[in-house]
Amino acid sequence: MNLTEIEFWDNYWRNIKLPSLPDKSHSFDRCLSRELERITRNKKGEILEIGCAPGKWISHLALCNGLTPSGIEYSPIGLELTYKNFELLKIKPGTIFVGDFFELEPTRKFDIVMSLGLIEHFDDVEKVIYKHIEWLKDDGLLILGIPNFSGVTKFIQHYLDKSLLDKHNLQIMNVEFFRNIGKKFNLKEIEINYIGSFEPDLPIPKTRFGNPMQITLKIILIVMRKLRRFSFTDKLNHSSYSSYILAVFQK
Repeated sequence: MNLTEIEFWDNYWRNIKLPSLPDKSHSFDRCLSRELERITRNKKGEILEIGCAPGKWISHLALCNGLTPSGIEYSPIGLELTYKNFELLKIKPGTIFVGDFFELEPTRKFDIVMSLGLIEHFDDVEKVIYKHIEWLKDDGLLILGIPNFSGVTKFIQHYLDKSLLDKHNLQIMNVEFFRNIGKKFNLKEIEINYIGSFEPDLPIPKTRFGNPMQITLKIILIVMRKLRRFSFTDKLNHSSYSSYILAVFQK
């Protein structure tokens, strides 16, 4: 079951500003862009991002590492933004496939298949990952990234807006899940890491003010944003507080 609907994503993308590229002054963008650049630095060919709106990450990898960006997107607003982003950045894309990921049959395969913040929105995650692999060439790279709503972040999000946790599959937010995925699908594990340190922008409040506990947590997050401006904090990673899990496999 999909834990989110198309309206959720249309509303999510509606206020995105273009052109969209990673903002390396922001702690999370700085961490993830650095890892993706490193992982794909010596790779050539085409990268397919599943759930690609607004084209932020594939545009970045096209510009910094010369990969040809393609994607799959089913949100109408997200699709429009992706095309506009390529246009503004003067990037010539490969193919943007339009429609429901589960209903699309691979017409060709790609050197790299990636999704960032997608698979955790489904109950049957193994089925979703298998669909990723169907689009991947032999010896190609599979890159899977998900937020880590466990540990400290889960506690904070629970008090700020518990309903957001319900839109995520919390059971997969651990390294062991991805290690088992590699074994199940006979993939070569390249690396599985916690990255992003603690990310104060990951927990999202539902209300502007809220009760005393919510106000206290918001003040703590404001302080943490100031600390996370310093890049040395990027290296502080642990399963109990790091904001992201990044897993890389070879088919």
